[in-house]
Amino acid sequence: MNRSIRGAAFVALSLLVLSMAPLATPVFAAGTVDVTSWIEVSSTRPAVGCSLDLGIEIRGGGNAISSTEVSIALFNGEELISADRQVTNGDGIAHLTVETGGASGQGWLDVNVADGYLTGLFIGLGFGGSCADEEKFLTVEGTVPDVQVASAGSSPDGTGGVFVSGIPFYVQQRNLSCEYASLYIATAAYGNGISEYVFDDLVGWSSNPHWGYRGDINGWWGNTTDYGVYAEPLANVLPDVGFRGEVFYTGGDTSLLIDRIDADVPVIVWVGLWGDQSIIDETDGVAYKVTAGMHVVVAYGYDDTGVWVSDPAIGGARHYSWADFQYIWSVMDGMSLAIYQN
Repeated sequence: MNRSIRGAAFVALSLLVLSMAPLATPVFAAGTVDVTSWIEVSSTRPAVGCSLDLGIEIRGGGNAISSTEVSIALFNGEELISADRQVTNGDGIAHLTVETGGASGQGWLDVNVADGYLTGLFIGLGFGGSCADEEKFLTVEGTVPDVQVASAGSSPDGTGGVFVSGIPFYVQQRNLSCEYASLYIATAAYGNGISEYVFDDLVGWSSNPHWGYRGDINGWWGNTTDYGVYAEPLANVLPDVGFRGEVFYTGGDTSLLIDRIDADVPVIVWVGLWGDQSIIDETDGVAYKVTAGMHVVVAYGYDDTGVWVSDPAIGGARHYSWADFQYIWSVMDGMSLAIYQN
């Protein structure tokens, strides 16, 4: 989810390819695993307006690596065109799709495993006469973070931990609805989950995410134009649906987060999965920060080794080491929203 450059495999690519790869993929310091992957891409020279289908099988030490997130992102120069995230099945296989839209020119497809950069390849957007021109098969070996999607309430290595009761897993219904999906997850812990669609009109829209939702909720994840919303507008509308929100910014200090989880309170947190890709924008003379790769999850547990979150992008649990969590959380200034029932 390398703070400013890609991994070692990326360095070996040509200068032309380097110039096409605009965003960093964070690498976590926790355990890593050596993998071999077999990748099938439906076309490397698609016509305009095609879908690109990618199948990837991941194995380590000859064994299938299941319950691991695979993400792909298609760029046209500096612009993110489309992205997708899936979790490998019991055979270590994931199937993903991105849309090329009306883009044409030099494209680049990133392939990431467990938020670590695995490989990438050139895509000639609009170069072909159909959506199946120059299908490609490749075998890639690399080292990626050893992070798996886990079951609710589980903890690594039997270390135990503290968990908020009743937290469900839920998949966000739209590309950029992770904030509203996190509200559903957090309110469902109290037995009355509020549909993510309820918040569309309640929160409203603004180019300043501290005032309302920025951009198109059906846009593609990772950019700062179609983006999302911050904690304050969510807290403002929670009383309308029977809940109360407590907004706090910690800068990455985990003490307030631990206190809330100890009190059986779910906490929605904003994280920068690509590291610090922040820029400053302005609306009506008011400056604010937006960050490419921003994502929102629900922190619901912790143990000696790190933090557990319910992630609406994958509909499952994710465990971050303390150091990794503090880094991606601090990118967003430790922005947090504790959820209470009135």
